[in-house]
Amino acid sequence: MLEALIPYLRPPEKLIADLPVIGPLKLQFFGPLVAAGVILGYHRCLHYAKKKNIDEFIARDMMFWVLVTGFVISHWVSVLFYFPEDVAANPLVLIMVWNGLSSVGGFFGALVGMIWYLRKMKQPYLVYVDMLMYGLLVGFTMGRLGCSLVHDHPGSIVDASHILAVGPWPDGQYRLDLGLLEFMYLVPITLYVHLVYNWEKARPGVLLGTVALLYAPYRFILDTMREKDKLYLGLTTAQYSTLIILAAGIYLVFIRKPRPEDNEWARDSDRAARELAAKAAAPPAG
Repeated sequence: MLEALIPYLRPPEKLIADLPVIGPLKLQFFGPLVAAGVILGYHRCLHYAKKKNIDEFIARDMMFWVLVTGFVISHWVSVLFYFPEDVAANPLVLIMVWNGLSSVGGFFGALVGMIWYLRKMKQPYLVYVDMLMYGLLVGFTMGRLGCSLVHDHPGSIVDASHILAVGPWPDGQYRLDLGLLEFMYLVPITLYVHLVYNWEKARPGVLLGTVALLYAPYRFILDTMREKDKLYLGLTTAQYSTLIILAAGIYLVFIRKPRPEDNEWARDSDRAARELAAKAAAPPAG
């Protein structure tokens, strides 16, 4: 029998502290990779904002709220829909945002934070959603690399001769690693969007819609390969979410017509001109 081409490797981890109630805190590869992904994604968002002449201060503040709501709701979706027994055993797991994240929950949480902030600032949505997607692709790809290293998305059991088999896992089986498969798919999408796709000239919303059309069908198929998951009427929470994402992609790319207000975002050049005018009009110091 041929052995798996992809060995099951477990990176080293270090126990930082074993706290009462909270439990063990570990330093793993996943955490630093996610942090690096957030930082790189943040800077790619600012690159997008600069090219589109989006007010930098609005972009920065919005990303702060997106990160807060994204991580919190991502964790809540993970524990409430995938591991409700953990919540029943210890309700404090709801505040342990480092202990389990859901990607689709993160998308929804980011959307909540974005809508709340942009409504407050009276800004259109689509150009900012495109900006977030542009940066998110980088951060999400690095996060899935972390998932593949810690093997927290075990897939179905396969023969060791399968070209994508990973193993042997601790139970001696050979499996598909869904984190690795998603990482392998996200890399070319990210490279395409950042290096090939003409996002500077695309109308607001089309970048988001294009990525949604590319990602949703693949993610739906991946979830059919999960080792075990909570099913609701035959589908996982992620599969229902990907159907919504797919519908949104179809609407944004093929159905929705451009509207004048889509382009009425706050311009960074206007903000800089106002600041320069205020400085010139200010009385001299002293």
